[in-house]
Amino acid sequence: MSSTAITTATKDGLPSMIAYLTRVLKTSTGACWEDLAAQARDENWSHEEYLAALLQRQVADRESKGTVMRIRTAHFPQVKTLEDFNARI
Repeated sequence: MSSTAITTATKDGLPSMIAYLTRVLKTSTGACWEDLAAQARDENWSHEEYLAALLQRQVADRESKGTVMRIRTAHFPQVKTLEDFNARI
């Protein structure tokens, strides 16, 4: 997408364009970018700070989903948490 296409987009069309782009890029930040954008505006973040925060959420989400996927594919008989062990004491 050229920079002129982005600059000619109206503010009303920007949220739908961002939602579309997050779907195409298969990013899980589709829902949180609006909250982060509002926070960035309120706290006067630079573009770089906003991008870094958005990417941090993306990485954390992917790592979390990767962990869940690896546990599922390991076919453990039962997943136990620390709370499960503490309940038996």
